Amino acid sequence: MAEDQELTVPRARLPAESFERHAGERIESEGLVRDTFHAMFAVFRVSALVFNDLENTIYKPAGFSLAGFRVMFILWIAGDLEQRDIARLSGISPAGISSALNTLERDGLVERRRTSTDRRLVTVGLTAIGTERLAAAYRSQNAREQEMFSAVSGDDLHELIDLLRRVIETYPPPR
Repeated sequence: MAEDQELTVPRARLPAESFERHAGERIESEGLVRDTFHAMFAVFRVSALVFNDLENTIYKPAGFSLAGFRVMFILWIAGDLEQRDIARLSGISPAGISSALNTLERDGLVERRRTSTDRRLVTVGLTAIGTERLAAAYRSQNAREQEMFSAVSGDDLHELIDLLRRVIETYPPPR
């Protein structure tokens, strides 16, 4: 962009859609790829909407953090796991897993057990109350998921799933 050509954005409260349009114009004027910006902007916006919504409507009322819910959901699906497997499946750092597990264990929702074959290894599992509370919270989340995607047809939802999986499967490694 030439220095004498400045893209101006109104200073009033700018709706996200307007901001996105202005940002796309600015990015294109810099010779950058506008379409990938729009895709990433949409991913960020929907991620923030979903995480904030679920945290405020499901996780906090149930007494869970986002990390705690993710850990418990993985254990609910997979059964007892080693801490490193929970970290791998959740995408949460080992320190984050440790912190979440400490809280969940303190609250009586998970328990750590040493394996009988190798006492160095610790597996983590849901307690009965943890299973009960996670199942109730996930029922609420699943109902909310249905509301969130109610404007999307079944075919479009499957296409969205396929597209997102393709991005995940081909995601480039960090540089």
